[in-house]
Amino acid sequence: MTEDHEQAQSLFPANCPTTYFNGFAIMVGTGDVVIALQLNGRPTQVMNTSYTVAKTLAESLTKAIDELERKTNTIILTTKNVGDAITTEIDQNSP
Repeated sequence: MTEDHEQAQSLFPANCPTTYFNGFAIMVGTGDVVIALQLNGRPTQVMNTSYTVAKTLAESLTKAIDELERKTNTIILTTKNVGDAITTEIDQNSP
């Protein structure tokens, strides 16, 4: 077993619940950040976190995606990029 595999097993044990989401909503409150995970536009899980952890998560996600893009020489599109492209195509094809 590789060191990476062992580390992944300790971070993500088999009995840990998993959630898939393809959207999210964020609200900043007076004391924390609320993140609602969504599946097909419907909230499925709500997470509350401190500003400090939210900012650290944002930085870690940015670093991970930047590294993926660098290694694959690919730019990962955001949902806004995809939505804008679809809207532009629909507008161009409308009479």
